[in-house]
Amino acid sequence: MTRLLIKAFIKDYKNTESTAVREKYGLLSGICGIILNLILAGSKFVIGTVTNSVSITADAFNNLTDCLTSLLTILGFRWSAKPADKEHPFGHSRIEYIISLAVAGIILVTGYEVMRSSVTMILNPEPIHFSPWAVAVLVFGMAVKLWMCVFNKKLGKAIKSDALLAVGIDSRNDVLITAATLFSLLFSLFTNIVIDGYVGALIALVFFRSGYQVAKEALGRIIGNPTERSMATKIKEVVKSYEGILGVHDLVVHSYGPGRNMASLHAEVATDMSLVNAHDIVEKAGYEVYEKLGVSLVVHVDPVDLADERLQGIIGIVQNLLQERHPNLHAHEFRIISSVPKPILVFDMEIPHGNQKKSYALRDAVAGEIKAVAPEYDYEINIEYGYMD
Repeated sequence: MTRLLIKAFIKDYKNTESTAVREKYGLLSGICGIILNLILAGSKFVIGTVTNSVSITADAFNNLTDCLTSLLTILGFRWSAKPADKEHPFGHSRIEYIISLAVAGIILVTGYEVMRSSVTMILNPEPIHFSPWAVAVLVFGMAVKLWMCVFNKKLGKAIKSDALLAVGIDSRNDVLITAATLFSLLFSLFTNIVIDGYVGALIALVFFRSGYQVAKEALGRIIGNPTERSMATKIKEVVKSYEGILGVHDLVVHSYGPGRNMASLHAEVATDMSLVNAHDIVEKAGYEVYEKLGVSLVVHVDPVDLADERLQGIIGIVQNLLQERHPNLHAHEFRIISSVPKPILVFDMEIPHGNQKKSYALRDAVAGEIKAVAPEYDYEINIEYGYMD
């Protein structure tokens, strides 16, 4: 069914790197969401009013919220697809994250209203009027939401969209919420005990949790999440595949929205390689990264003196020591300052972000360990922090 809808409404649907195609995927998700959620909201509101069930009515408002979410999804993909302009030279793709924040706000406000109604029902319980139609509507709603969950997850995976994947997860949560609502209705039928208000409060807590998670994810994207390790590995593999590249480090990827990534990288080459050759190699590597991964890459060239046996020897000592005792630390950009009475080995050491508080203690410990093996040097270690997840 999903594949038929994609083929029917999206021309060139396989070209998922195109912003126009991505916009159509978002439009398809949004239109289907609005139509189905309006049907569910209307039917549940009527049944909730007839049966005097606050949890069913809350579920109806949840579906109305989902309609607004679908509308914001359409607008978000449309605005995100706008090309770069003078005021926004990196494009508008991050608007998708702002839309996610707005959706989070709607979810949290809805959760507050549901919680308020539920507390009123708990304090002043009223009998629920059972109706077979209520059961039928809730079961129908669960089936629809389950389909929407699968539908949006398939769309999200097709275009690698966190927003559509989140809509799929939200639909999955709605299935669980409706199941809880159905349980409270049947429970009151067989026990004459009204737990409707408590179930409504539980639904409100789910809203609060979902709103928090959506807001956290969106803010993380806006502030700047770490680079995905899989993406970093692919970039490094492409660059290192070129003859003449001895090693890579200091990779930083900046995201300006889905499909809008820029990166910088340091590539090590031999000091006897001509500047022209080094430039040609890194230019080709950057072009291949863009062609394969869609990432605009700028490469900084670091010369490495392979002929300096003393430098290569101490590099081997340091790398082996780190690998044995500190495998989560990485060192690069080695050089020796010889214009002083005692030579100084200078290098950069990358420390994971979780170790900031003890970074200087780690640096001093590593310096002491190296000095115990190679006391003929003084050491100057520059601390760096990684950008990987």
